[in-house]
Amino acid sequence: MHRCWKIAELVHLIFNELDPHLDGIYHVHGPLRANAMALYRLAQTCRRFSEPALDVLWKANEGLILLLKCLPAHSWEIRDWRFTIVSPLAFEDWERCLAHSKRVRTFSAHNGTITLDSSALESMISLPPGTVLPNVTGLSCCSSSTLFSYLPFLIGPRVRTGAILIDGPAFRSSALQSFASRFRFLQSVKVVVGPIERPLSLNSISSFITQMASPRMLDVHGLDHQAYRHITSFSNLVNLIISDIIEMPFPNPGRPSPETAFPALRELKIMVSNTLFAINFLSVFHDAPLTSLSISTTENSTPTNAFVLLSAICIACAIPQLACLHVFLCECNDPMYDDTRLYTLPFDFIRPLLAYPNLRSLSLACPVGFELHDISVETMARAWPLLDTLSLVGDLSEVATPRSRPTLTSLATLSQLCPKLHTVWLAVDAMSVPRVPCDGRGKTAAFTWYPLDSPIHRPADVAGFRRATLPGLRIDSRRRSWRDVGTFLVA
Repeated sequence: MHRCWKIAELVHLIFNELDPHLDGIYHVHGPLRANAMALYRLAQTCRRFSEPALDVLWKANEGLILLLKCLPAHSWEIRDWRFTIVSPLAFEDWERCLAHSKRVRTFSAHNGTITLDSSALESMISLPPGTVLPNVTGLSCCSSSTLFSYLPFLIGPRVRTGAILIDGPAFRSSALQSFASRFRFLQSVKVVVGPIERPLSLNSISSFITQMASPRMLDVHGLDHQAYRHITSFSNLVNLIISDIIEMPFPNPGRPSPETAFPALRELKIMVSNTLFAINFLSVFHDAPLTSLSISTTENSTPTNAFVLLSAICIACAIPQLACLHVFLCECNDPMYDDTRLYTLPFDFIRPLLAYPNLRSLSLACPVGFELHDISVETMARAWPLLDTLSLVGDLSEVATPRSRPTLTSLATLSQLCPKLHTVWLAVDAMSVPRVPCDGRGKTAAFTWYPLDSPIHRPADVAGFRRATLPGLRIDSRRRSWRDVGTFLVA
C-alpha cells in the first residue's frame, strides 16, 4: 500500500470528494449513487479504509429507518409502511446501530414513505438521552413528523444549526421549549411557520427564542414584544431575518437602549405589514455596523412615511459599513388614494443616501416611482463609484408615470462613473435620442440594463446611440419595441 494512505487526514480529504450528500440528502436513485457505491466498496476493502469511508457514508441521514435496519434482523419488520419492533431488544442489540449513528453529523426528520411505529419510538426512548444521535451538529425537522417531539431525547446537545418547519399539528410547537433547553449551542436557527399555524405558534416560538443564549444567525417570523427585546441583546448575532411583523416591535415603554441593541449585527432583513413598524424597529439602532439592510413594507407607503423611514435608516446605519441597501415600499392591502402622484417620491428621498460612499448594491422601489433626471443620476453615480447593482423601480408605474425621467444619457453617465456596474433596473425617457457624445463617454463599464416601462419612439435611433456610446450595454426587455433595438443592432 502506498505510504500516502497512511496519512489519515489525506485519506479523509480523498474520501470526502466522494461525498454522496453534496447536493443535500442522498437519494438511492440520485445522480450521486455511484459515489455511495464507491464508498461502500472502499469500506469493504481494508480496515484502514473502512472507518473513513463509513464516516462519509453516514455523515448525513434522513430519518432513522436506515439506522434501525442495523438492528438484528429478527427484531424488526416493516408492516403496512410502518417500521415495527417485534421482539425485545437488549442493549447489545443496539451496538451496530449506535456505532454507525455516531458518524451522523446532519440529520433530517421529515415525513418519509416509511414511518416509525410506537414500538420503535419506545425502544429508542429507553436508551439514555442523546444516545441515538450523539454527534449531530445540523438538524432539519418539521413538526408534522412523528419524531419531532422526541428529537431532544434522541439527539445529543451538539446541534449548532437548526431549520425548523412548524406545519402542524399546532400543539407540537410546544416541543420547542425542550429544544431550547437541550440544544444550548445553537448558532444558526431558521423557524418557518405555515400561515395556519402562525397565530397558534407565536407564544411557543417566542418562548423558544427568549431561551436562546446568543446565536449568530436567526431567521424567524414575527415575535412577541418580550422576544423582540431579548434578541436585541444577542452579542454575537450577525445575520437577522424577521418576516411578517404585524405589530409594533418595541412599544413604549420597554424600548431597548440604542447603545446595547444588536452590537454585532451586520445583515438585517425585515418584512413588515406597515411602514411604521419598520420605523419603530430601526429606532433601537444607532450607527450600527450594518453592511446589508433590506426592508419590505406593504402598507402606508406614502412619501411622508417614506421620508421618516429613510431618516431612521440613516440614523441606524454607520456610514463606512453600509454596502447593500434594499427598500421595497408597496401598497398591496389597503386601497390607495385616487391621486397616485401622492406616492411618487422626489429625488430628495434618495439624497441622504449619497453620504454612503461604499454602497455596492442599491434597490429602491415605491408604489409609483421616483422623479429623476440626468443631473440626479449623475449625482448618484459620483456618490457611489463602487456600485455594481442599481434598481430604482415604480411598482405601479404602468398606472401612473412620474413627471420626470432621465434620458439615455444617464446610462452613459453610470457606465463612465461606476466601472463595476453590471446590472441596472431604471426607466428612462427614450422618446428622443440625445446626441452621441464625441468624447467616448460611457464606454468604461459593460452592464445589463432592464428598461422596465421606458417609453421608446424610434428603436433604430436608440440602437445607433447604444452602438456609438455604450457598445457593452445589454438590453433585457420583453417589450417588442425594445427587442427591436436588438434587431437593428445585428442588422
